[in-house]
Amino acid sequence: MSHTLTNIYNNYVKDYSDIEKSLFTDICHEFNMMIIDYILEGKEFNMGNNLSTLSIIRRDRDPRSPRLDWGESNKYKKQLLEEGQLLYNAETGKGVKWHIYHTDEFYCKYYWRKGKCKIKNKSVYRFDATRGIKGNKEKLINLLKTDDLAYLKFKKQ
Repeated sequence: MSHTLTNIYNNYVKDYSDIEKSLFTDICHEFNMMIIDYILEGKEFNMGNNLSTLSIIRRDRDPRSPRLDWGESNKYKKQLLEEGQLLYNAETGKGVKWHIYHTDEFYCKYYWRKGKCKIKNKSVYRFDATRGIKGNKEKLINLLKTDDLAYLKFKKQ
């Protein structure tokens, strides 16, 4: 069974009422953006139908396994290439190392609380916040970079 917006629209029109597809998609997009904004305020969204809730949680970084900051690393790599410098080569050991690691103590992520979810095979499902039109993942990252007290909005796990 396909779950694209077109399939959802066709089922809705067949079962409920006739509505223009453009209006239907606009309503769905606007609703999704409202939910993301609601979650970014530090609130928990109950999806209903025994699907449990979506929220953002705060997690501590493990200093024993640092994670690469690919956005900053790629910017630095581009800068080095524009300057004509040689990038680090592991075989020769020469060049400038361009990987930059996250240094903050915590990170935040979207979280689907499946413990209270009442659907079959819930362990095989996952929630992925898409980049979307406005960049849902980037919204969270930018919020944490611009607001020094944003971490207080999100529960620690």
